[in-house]
Amino acid sequence: MFYSESTIDVRYPDCDAMGIVHHAIYPYWYEIARMDFFAACGYPYSYTHAYGVDPAMVSLELKYKAPVRYPGSVTVRTTPTACAPKKLGLHYAVYFGENPDPVAEADSFHIWTGPDMKSYDLQQNLPEVYAAIHKAWETCQEA
Repeated sequence: MFYSESTIDVRYPDCDAMGIVHHAIYPYWYEIARMDFFAACGYPYSYTHAYGVDPAMVSLELKYKAPVRYPGSVTVRTTPTACAPKKLGLHYAVYFGENPDPVAEADSFHIWTGPDMKSYDLQQNLPEVYAAIHKAWETCQEA
C-alpha cells in the first residue's frame, strides 16, 4: 500500500492552556502532509503550481479521537482514496507518540484547477503527474 508520512513537531503556541493542540491546527498538518504526498509521488506541489495547476480543496471531514499534547510530535500518514483526471481524494491518519492507533483522521476532496481557476484535466495536460498519482492510488486499491 502506498502512503507518505510526515513528522510534525507539536508547537506550544498551537495549544490551549491545558497543553492540548487546538482543533483548528489539524488542517495545517493535513496541508503539510498533502505537500509531502505529492513529493512522495515524485512531483512536488511546486511542479504543478509552476504550471498554474492546483488541487483546490472542496471538502475536509475531520474526526478527533484523542488529544494531542505538547510537547511531542505527530506523524501524519497520507493515502489516496480517489484519483481521476479532474479530482483527488486523500485520507490522513494522525499518530502521536507510541500510540499505534490514530488520534485523529481526516478526508479531503480536491478538484484540479488550471491557471484560469476552472476545472482542469490533469491526465490530458500533465500526464506524467497524473500517472504517478494514479499509480499510488492503484497500489492502495490492491492492498
